[in-house]
Amino acid sequence: MLTTVEAKSSDYMNKIVKLWNLKTNHEVEFNATKTKNGYNLLISSKNKVFKELFSNKPIKINVDEGPLITSPNFTFGTAGLVAKGSVLDILNPKLTKDIEKNLKSKPEFNYEGKVSFSNELESKLVIQPFIIDDKDVNIKTSKIIDTSSYNLDTFTGKESIKIDEVVLKPKKEEGILKLSGVSINTNAPQEPIEDFMLFVKSSFEIKNLEFSAKGKNRQGIHTKLYVKFNGDTLRVDKDLLDFKLGYDIKAQDVQTIALAKGVKETTLNLEFKNLGISGFIDLIKLNKQMQKANEELLEASQKGDDVAMQKAILKTGEFANKIVPIWNKTFIANKSKLLLDLELKSDKTSYVKLDFLYKGKPLSGNAQSALISLMAQQLAIFDGKFDIALDSSLASSINPFALMGLDLLKAKGFVTVKDGIYYLKGELKGGKIILNGKAYTLPELTKALF
Repeated sequence: MLTTVEAKSSDYMNKIVKLWNLKTNHEVEFNATKTKNGYNLLISSKNKVFKELFSNKPIKINVDEGPLITSPNFTFGTAGLVAKGSVLDILNPKLTKDIEKNLKSKPEFNYEGKVSFSNELESKLVIQPFIIDDKDVNIKTSKIIDTSSYNLDTFTGKESIKIDEVVLKPKKEEGILKLSGVSINTNAPQEPIEDFMLFVKSSFEIKNLEFSAKGKNRQGIHTKLYVKFNGDTLRVDKDLLDFKLGYDIKAQDVQTIALAKGVKETTLNLEFKNLGISGFIDLIKLNKQMQKANEELLEASQKGDDVAMQKAILKTGEFANKIVPIWNKTFIANKSKLLLDLELKSDKTSYVKLDFLYKGKPLSGNAQSALISLMAQQLAIFDGKFDIALDSSLASSINPFALMGLDLLKAKGFVTVKDGIYYLKGELKGGKIILNGKAYTLPELTKALF
C-alpha cells in the first residue's frame, strides 16, 4: 500500500490540474507549484476576455499526503487537500477595487478534496453568501456549493453546483430579479478525446425565476417561470456521435401566461444524430482559432495598426473557408439526421415535429461557393417527414394576419382544420415535397400557392 501511495503521490496534482483545465476547455489555465506544505495554484488565461480577470496571487493548497489522512478529515488515501480564502484575492485588484467598497459580506471560499488509492478525486467547494450594496443595486446570494467526483486516470465523473437563491434589486426603480433553486449538473461518462471533454451531459435548472419591473407609465411587467436547459453529446461508435439540445420553460402564474399570449409551457428537443466526430472536433478547434483571430483584430483596431488589421482580416477569411471540409466530415449523407420536437402548450397544444435524413452532396471550393452549392440542392438536402399543428387562437394572438395565411393554405388543400387547430403533414423525398399524396418541386409548390 505504501508503494502505491508513493507512486501516485508524484502525479496526482498534475492530474487534478489537467482535470480543471479540461473542464474549462483550456479557456482558463491552472498551474500548480510544489511548496513545503502543499501547492501554490495560479489561475490565468490567454483568452482576452478572461486575461484581465485574474490576479497574480496564488491560492495556497495545503496537502496531507497518505496513506493516513487527517485533513480535511480522518481517512486513508493518497492525499487530502484544503484551501481557504476570499474569491476577491483570485481576481484582478483593478476589477475588485470598486466592488470591495460595496461589499457587506465578503465571498469567502473553502475547498476540500480527497484523492483515494484508486485515484478518485472527491471534492467540495463552498462559497459563502455575499451581499453587494451600492447606490444603484443590491445583490444577495445564498451559499454556492460545488460537489464533484472524478477519476483522475480517465477524467470521467460527475459534478453539481447548487445555489438556493440569488436576488438582484435595483434602488432607483421598482422591480426585482430573483432566482431560486438554481442547479448546474454535468456528467462526463466517457474519456476526453484530443484533449477535449467532449462527451458530456449537462443541465441548467432554475426552479423559480421571478422578474418584475415598473415602466415609466407605471404599467409593470411580471414573470414567474420554471426554466431548464440541457445538452448531451454522446458517442455512438468510434466515428460518430449524437448531439442534443433542449429546454423546458413553464409559466408559474396567470400574469406570466397572459404575457406569453396564453402559452403555459414550451419545450424543445433538438437532436443531431450520427455526426462525424472528427468534423465536430475540427469545428471546436476552428472556433478557438477564430476567437484568437478576432482578439487580434480587436487589438489591432484599438492600436490603429492597419497592417495588423489586414492580416487578421485575411486570417479570418481563411478560417471561413475551412468550414467546407469540416462540414463534409461532420454531416454524412444517408447517416446524419435532424430531429426536432417543439411544443407550445396553451389550452390546446401546438407543435412542430421533424425527422429528416441528410442527403446532401459533398461541398467543395470556398465558403461562398459551397453555400451556393448547398442552396442549389434545395429540397434534395433532406429526406424525411414533418408534422405541424398550430392553434388558431395562439396564431392570431401572436400575429393577427397569421390566420389569413393559414386559411389560404386550407383553401389550397395543404392544411386541415380540426377543433380550431391547423394541421400540416408532409414528407420530403427525392428533392420534392409531398403534400396530400402529391409531389412538388420547390418552383411547382410556389406556383401552386400563388
